[in-house]
Amino acid sequence: MSNPDINNLDAILFDFDGVVVQSEGVYDQATKKLGAHYGVEVPESFSNANRGIAEAVFYSRFKSAFELDADTEELQENGKRLLWESFMTSVYFTDGFEQFFTKIRRKGLKCALVTATVKPLLKAIFENSDLAVEFDHIVTASDVSRNKPAPDPYLRACELLSIDPGRSLVIEDSPPGLRSAKEAGCQTVAITTSCPKETLNEANFVVDSFGELEELLTIE
Repeated sequence: MSNPDINNLDAILFDFDGVVVQSEGVYDQATKKLGAHYGVEVPESFSNANRGIAEAVFYSRFKSAFELDADTEELQENGKRLLWESFMTSVYFTDGFEQFFTKIRRKGLKCALVTATVKPLLKAIFENSDLAVEFDHIVTASDVSRNKPAPDPYLRACELLSIDPGRSLVIEDSPPGLRSAKEAGCQTVAITTSCPKETLNEANFVVDSFGELEELLTIE
């Protein structure tokens, strides 16, 4: 497949965790703390297999995987508390994101943030950190009835931006996110900030950094 032509794109759609910011380690840290709270050790394989999924699905899998006799609502509340505590101190922009974002804005491309994170947590992250970036629209898990890997989040973003999905490029870091984007009809590029390259083969293109993505798109 030939490289994507930036002149044939109307928008870039960004995932949040692992793309705009480096926060997947925050999720891993909070998951381990949640396991310790319930007296279980969470292996890395569990975290790797459950990236980029809806919150309710994650806690359902967590409870099942470790055979916990715990109230589901209580489990979620404890998990969210630990996650929020970690996010407030440990989230930062992905290397190269700010430069890439500035360059595509100069090209006149529309930009949206499309995340499986719930709106209250996303709002708290922006309000309690030094992160500052202006998207045309933000779509969170709170804004759609079906979260990633369903196509709803990316379809909603394209609707808000008034663009054809085929003229958008989605940047994702996980298989569920890529599946969501592809089912919505978007072009996709995966960045290897969170998952091994071999797990990202659903993407049209795979890069290791935003610098490599700039070269792919021939952005100066």
